[in-house]
Amino acid sequence: MTASAASFDIGRVISRLFGVLGRNLVSFVLLSVLLVGAPTAVVSLIQLSYLAPAHAGVLLGILVSPLRLTMGLGAFLVSVAANAVLQGAIIHGTVSDLAGRRASFGESLGAGMRLFLPLVVIGVIDAVGIFLGAILFIVPGVILALAWSVAVPARVMEQVSIAGAFGRSVELTRRHRGAIFVLALLLFATGLIVQVLANAASGVGFGFGGAAAAMASRPGVGFGAYMYTTATVGLVVRTAMATLGSAGVASLYFELRQVKEGVGAHELAAVFD
Repeated sequence: MTASAASFDIGRVISRLFGVLGRNLVSFVLLSVLLVGAPTAVVSLIQLSYLAPAHAGVLLGILVSPLRLTMGLGAFLVSVAANAVLQGAIIHGTVSDLAGRRASFGESLGAGMRLFLPLVVIGVIDAVGIFLGAILFIVPGVILALAWSVAVPARVMEQVSIAGAFGRSVELTRRHRGAIFVLALLLFATGLIVQVLANAASGVGFGFGGAAAAMASRPGVGFGAYMYTTATVGLVVRTAMATLGSAGVASLYFELRQVKEGVGAHELAAVFD
C-alpha cells in the first residue's frame, strides 16, 4: 500500500541519517576523503596560490592568469564530479544498510564508479543549472536545487536515464520541497558551525581579510604555511560535510520513496542483486 504524502517526517529522515552514519562511519568517511576531500584540498591550494603575489602588494586582477583560471575551473569540475560519484557510493551503502546487509568500502566505491559517467553528467548539469538559476535573483536556483535534490539516487536505484533521473527527482520532491528546504537549512547551519569551529581551532580566517589577520596575529608563520593550514581545514570540513550530505540525500530519497510509493528498504536493495 502506498503511504500518505502527509506522512513525510523530517525527524525520521534525520534519525535514519545518523543511524546509518553511526553504523558505517569509517567506510563513509574514507569514501569522502578519497572522492571529495582530496579534490577539495587541491582546489584550496590553487585558489590560495592566487593570494601569494597579492600578499606582496600586487593587484589580484593582474595575477589571475588564464592558466590559473583554467586550472581552477578544472579542479571545480573534478570536485563536482567526485561529489556525484560519492553520492552514488554512499547511496549504495545506505540502502544496503537499511536492508540489513552491510556494504563494504570496496562494494560501495565500486557501485559509484560503475555509474561514473552518468553520475558525473548529472553532477555537472545540476551544478551548472543551479548556478545559472541562482544568477536570476537566487530563487530559481533554490527551486532547482530542491527539485533536483534526489536525481543521483534516482539514477543509482532506478536505473533510469539521465533525463529520467531529473524527472523522477522532480516527481518525488513535489509537495515536499518545503520540508526539504528546512533539511537543507539544517545542513547549512551544521556546515557553518563546523567551519567556524575548524577555523577557530586552526587560526585560519575567512577570505582576504582573514588571511591578513591570521598572518598578522602569527608573524612567524609564512604565507606558504598559512596556505597548507587552510587547505587542511578545507579537507576536514568538506570531508565531514560530504559524508553528512551524501548520507542525507540517501535518507531523503528513501523517505520520499517510502512516503509516496510505499517502497521499503528490501525492495530498494533488490536492485543490487
